[in-house]
Amino acid sequence: MTHPRRSGPFDDPFFVAACLLVALMMIGLSLARYYGYNAGMLDLGVMSQAIWSGTQGKPLLQTAPDMGPRSRLAVHVELIYFALVPLYALWSSPQALLVAQGLLFVAGALPAYRLALRSTESILAARCMALIYLLYPVAQTAVLFDFHGDTLAMPLLLFALDAADRRDWRSFGLWSALALSCKMYIALPIAGIGAYLFLWGGQRRAGLITAAAGLIYGALAFLVVREIFKTPGLAGSAAGSYISHYFGAYREISSTALVRALNVAIIFGPALILARRGWRWLLVGSPLALAALLSTGPGGSYYYYYHHYAAVVPFIVMAVVDGAGRMRERSLSNDQRPTTNDQELAADKRSSFVVRRSSSQRTWRGDLIFTTLIVFISSALLVNTPLSPFFWQGSPGKGFDSTAYGSTSRDRVKDAFLAEYVTPQAAVAASMFLATHIANRETLYVVRYSDDSGGERLPRILPLVDMVVADALFDWRVVSGEKVLGKIDYEAAEIKELLGDPSFALRAERDGLLLFTRGDDGLRQEITALDAAELPPMSADFGPVQLLGAQVTAMGGRRYLAEFEWQLKGAPPTSRLVAISQFDGIPDARIVHLPSYVLLPTDQWQPGQVIRERFEIELPAEVAPGSYTWRTGWYDPAQSEAYATDQRSRLPGSVDVAITTIDVGQ
Repeated sequence: MTHPRRSGPFDDPFFVAACLLVALMMIGLSLARYYGYNAGMLDLGVMSQAIWSGTQGKPLLQTAPDMGPRSRLAVHVELIYFALVPLYALWSSPQALLVAQGLLFVAGALPAYRLALRSTESILAARCMALIYLLYPVAQTAVLFDFHGDTLAMPLLLFALDAADRRDWRSFGLWSALALSCKMYIALPIAGIGAYLFLWGGQRRAGLITAAAGLIYGALAFLVVREIFKTPGLAGSAAGSYISHYFGAYREISSTALVRALNVAIIFGPALILARRGWRWLLVGSPLALAALLSTGPGGSYYYYYHHYAAVVPFIVMAVVDGAGRMRERSLSNDQRPTTNDQELAADKRSSFVVRRSSSQRTWRGDLIFTTLIVFISSALLVNTPLSPFFWQGSPGKGFDSTAYGSTSRDRVKDAFLAEYVTPQAAVAASMFLATHIANRETLYVVRYSDDSGGERLPRILPLVDMVVADALFDWRVVSGEKVLGKIDYEAAEIKELLGDPSFALRAERDGLLLFTRGDDGLRQEITALDAAELPPMSADFGPVQLLGAQVTAMGGRRYLAEFEWQLKGAPPTSRLVAISQFDGIPDARIVHLPSYVLLPTDQWQPGQVIRERFEIELPAEVAPGSYTWRTGWYDPAQSEAYATDQRSRLPGSVDVAITTIDVGQ
């Protein structure tokens, strides 16, 4: 009988090409998401800040919203982050973490390939297993969703399983320890591997040691390490707060039962044809999957497109390998009596916990190829990558749309604004998706957290920071079903709080990006209600709002004072509207009329009142000298595309109106 030549995976050009292509795809998309300001402080920014703190000799500290400095060792006990400190010291950017995560993920194809090759003696099967791992939907979504310890654990667990299959217990211990260090709950699958070895793998001693090590480590991490590093003054135990945070709202489970069930199908379904035959391995990964499925943590943490199922993938891979081996053995049971060579392979099988025989049978090969095809199709349908036909349609939330992996010219304005104004050592509160790009600092809060209804936390945060970077044209959007959900006034309550706080002054504004620092003498923002108009008359109709008068006065240098008088036509609108001014020939330099936007919004105006707003602006140095037409229009922030302030969100029947011409000198 002829067997394939014994060679390493790197001698297989198909394997090498698949790994390179997937690495380029996953790393490229992760970086594109970061460049496009679609990776938030939760969680990429948090992990970056924690690892940066390690470069400063601190125990992985992040800034928690209601606690201040908090160690990751008091949260998920991600000791593996210490190993990334040298890398972050060399390349102090979240980009370094995304690249490292992508490379480590792709490295997991190596043990998947070797496990299948030893089990089946088939290069075709090894290639299929590598592809199943690289393309598995919940593996890819984990890599593409920020940076997390359980995503790092995914390939490390596969290396541990490969070492156990080879009976290389030293390597197994090393890989298992690394996997455990990724997150405390990796103790569950490690203990599960031990149970498999004890019950079905013929390695009772190794299994007992592994299960005990996993359980003991998990208990120490959860009950002792987290307690040691918990934030001083935290009420109750660290263990109790963790359970209440992730599982406390258990009544929500019944209302989302169907969605959770669909997630089960997405997690296990693509590989189930063969994985069900290796059900013992599915049992090993099921406790972790079950915990995530029953979680009631913030943001729908049970959804498949987050990272919580990454550590289940190695056991789905093992179940497929085992299932294919069992199918082969069952097929061989009807063949002729074993030859000498078959007897040697049968003896080899007894020394390993993955079923292996040396023959090729159409049934198991066909099922493995079909499983690979299903995984590929599932990935194309469920994951936003170039392998998906939806990626190339240009629809919202797909491909290089700005809600996914695309960038806008405003994103480059954000880069320049943060680089110019945010100093390295300052204690900062920043808009959620700006904060990720300035994470290398001891104190970094978010202007508005996702569980904040608006304006709740910021008053408690302001005494703790030196500057605040807010976004008056909050342009992050999310696709839900067929709808694009966006809200440019997401931080309106916080901006109003800042404008009213005497300790802070508005220092700079660029295209809706606002910098507040401590002190006075900032850019004035005022609004009053009058009985009659006082400014030079100017009439323009913006639907429910009418312009009565306007003037713009040069104040020296590049600073100007703008004054507008408005009046409602009819009843007040049901929600705030926003006036935006911009200059012909100056891109990405829109001016948000903050007084009428947040200090006294249009839904609070009264019929007959004359509303006078006065605000100062200072044009950035990159605006070339010359004459520019000042234009003003009114827009509806409730429109999902309002961030663009174009015809999609402009008030019906209105146009942008030329107000005046300003001269910008040298």
